[in-house]
Amino acid sequence: MDDRMISKNRVVYADVLKIFASFSVVFLHVAAGGWGSADIVSYEWKVFNIYDSMLRFGVPVFVMASGMFLLRPVKNISIGDIYKKYIPRIVICFLSWSFLYAIYPVVSGKMQFEQEKFLREFIFGHYHMWYLYMIVGLYIITPILRKIVQDKKSSEYFIILSVVFAFVLPFAAKVFQLKDFEMFVRKFEVSMVLGYSGYFVLGYYMDTYELKSAARKIIYAAGIIGVAATAVFTSMTSLKSGKADGMFYSYLSPNVLVCSMAVFVFFRYSVSKINFGTKSLRAAGVLSACSFRIYLVHDFFNMFLYEWGISAMNYNPAISVPVIAALVFAMSFITSYIIGKIPFLNKIL
Repeated sequence: MDDRMISKNRVVYADVLKIFASFSVVFLHVAAGGWGSADIVSYEWKVFNIYDSMLRFGVPVFVMASGMFLLRPVKNISIGDIYKKYIPRIVICFLSWSFLYAIYPVVSGKMQFEQEKFLREFIFGHYHMWYLYMIVGLYIITPILRKIVQDKKSSEYFIILSVVFAFVLPFAAKVFQLKDFEMFVRKFEVSMVLGYSGYFVLGYYMDTYELKSAARKIIYAAGIIGVAATAVFTSMTSLKSGKADGMFYSYLSPNVLVCSMAVFVFFRYSVSKINFGTKSLRAAGVLSACSFRIYLVHDFFNMFLYEWGISAMNYNPAISVPVIAALVFAMSFITSYIIGKIPFLNKIL
């Protein structure tokens, strides 16, 4: 860790990484709105597809950054801490934001109150709030994962199992429509390494252990190929099915995995070498601290802009997507920063 830029116990590259990841998620969701509605043979859809393919790493990188910090042996986290501190904080946050997203269509006059629909939206959350359910799941197994990562070989074994059983085999079965093979793989019931736990452990591993230059170059090359493969195969499968097909957009696909690894490695080994000034460090710390809340609030601004007629579909998406994304990100940050300064609200939102 000596080669990384650290300021007042903050890992600066991780702050910048979280900012970049939060902006990529905002950017992705702006592009995704057009991707799902544009004609798949149109210029607009192709632009949306390229943007979407480039930005799949946002959520995986968030998970990797979480694992990087929560799995550190120097960080004292007991099982009690998980259930008394970490999980309650996420649950309260989920309930608060879920209520706001569920009640918004009613108070805005877009729909009448229907108890069943409201409760369903409140319990399951807005489309992007699945992330909080997933994080709670990772918190639950964090004490076990912390034991595993104490040994480098055990960490590597866990990562290999995760890549094989969570990324490669299930995705191959889906792509080639091998239902019997998929059922065969599931029979092994290696649940611990499934889902996002692989990203969680991988973030800790790549932050803790040095990767040789050759390994980094391979990861970079794989990441570039992964982005290209995502765009090309998404276009091919969409044209074949006659509608937008997001199979290759899956966060648990090999192509998104290598892209996410490449982004993490770039920040770990390149951005970490940048000598940021005091003001830049302070700004990075503030933005990074707001990144989680930015993720939660940003879709309100997506909806507001859409209702005001500001949509990427109404302009050239090559320009409108990044411009709207920057606008949404800025408004989300300002809102997040203000909430963070208000007592009580900063505890529940």
